[in-house]
Amino acid sequence: MFIESINNNIVKQTVSLQNKKYRDELDLFVVEGEKQVFEIPKNYKIEYIILTEKYKNCNFEQIKVYTVTETVFKKISDTKTPQGILAVVKKPKYDIEEITKNKGIFIILDCLQDPGNLGNIIRTASAYNCKGIFISKNSVDVFSPKVVRSSMGTIFNVPVVQETNILDLLKILKQKSIKTYALALQTENFLSQTKFENNIAFIIGNESNGISDEVLNNADKILKIEMLSTVQSLNAAIASSIAIYEGAKQVYAGKFGN
Repeated sequence: MFIESINNNIVKQTVSLQNKKYRDELDLFVVEGEKQVFEIPKNYKIEYIILTEKYKNCNFEQIKVYTVTETVFKKISDTKTPQGILAVVKKPKYDIEEITKNKGIFIILDCLQDPGNLGNIIRTASAYNCKGIFISKNSVDVFSPKVVRSSMGTIFNVPVVQETNILDLLKILKQKSIKTYALALQTENFLSQTKFENNIAFIIGNESNGISDEVLNNADKILKIEMLSTVQSLNAAIASSIAIYEGAKQVYAGKFGN
């Protein structure tokens, strides 16, 4: 089907998905860009694909495809220089109990606000085979276009659970012998000097205010990252990456480079 009007219902629906309210109502999100679209796993349900003439010869079996003009695609796109292809995808559903049956590293994000930070955390979590990411209420939406885009397709590799009650989650993790480590400054325990077991979870806080006191007080241990200057804190994505790397060296010992 060829679409030339920005008033087309498919166009309107796709544009609406830039808004969290409609992503939640329709249970859909947008994946934009050639690499990201072609890497969507087969177990994800693609509702439809929108593309420009540039991609008209691509074969998408059993998926609805709408071809649009460059003008219409620019209206739909969330980027300044759109590539001309996007997919509208059904949101995945994950269960905390199922995810935490796995052994490895988990990430807990307490009121994280920046979409770029979240996307980069997802990329690092994917690179180091983390088993799940849990995002608290009042955090950035994992399915926002900016998060999906900055994750560079890795959003499909790691289960991400939104709207998590962190205190309830910490109780579940304790029952499953998954030790929780909060990254904060209120300690003399250093990340690099810590011995990690097989199942661990790192807690990362809000970019401005850090981890809430209630969550901090319920973590098993507080750790801080050693630094060589007077800088007191790191970007949330950078801090997460350092923690994940330090944990992975022990939890996945012997698997690096294989």
